[in-house]
Amino acid sequence: MTFKGLTPIFWTDRMDASVQFYTGVLGFECLMQSPGFSTVHRDNCRIMLSSPNAHAPWTGPAFTGQVYIGLETAAQVDALWEAVKDRVEVIYAPDDFDYGAHEFGIRDVNGYGLSFGAPSVGTADPA
Repeated sequence: MTFKGLTPIFWTDRMDASVQFYTGVLGFECLMQSPGFSTVHRDNCRIMLSSPNAHAPWTGPAFTGQVYIGLETAAQVDALWEAVKDRVEVIYAPDDFDYGAHEFGIRDVNGYGLSFGAPSVGTADPA
C-alpha cells in the first residue's frame, strides 16, 4: 500500500503522544523528534508536528474538516481499517460515497480528523 502525499503541520502540546500515535498506530516512521517539532512520514506522506506558534493564541488543537490521505485501492483502505479500527477514535467506518471514494475517518490523539480513501471500484481517483 502506498500513501500518495500530504504535508500538514499539526500543532500539539502532546509531542510524545502524537509521535507515538503516528508511528505506533499508523505505521509512520519518525524522521526527527524534539520537544518542539517532529516529522513523521510513510511512503510519500509527511506530517509535521509542532508546538503551538508563539505568535498565535493556543487554546488546544483546532481544525475544521479532515485531512484526506489517499491510498491506491479500496482493498488497501479496508486493510488499513482492519489494522487500526480498534486502536483509534472512529469518525466513520469504511463506506462508498457518491463522489466515488471508498474511505473511513478517524481522529488522531490530538483530535485532528484523518480520512483514508481510494477510488470506489470502477471510479476515478477522488483526490
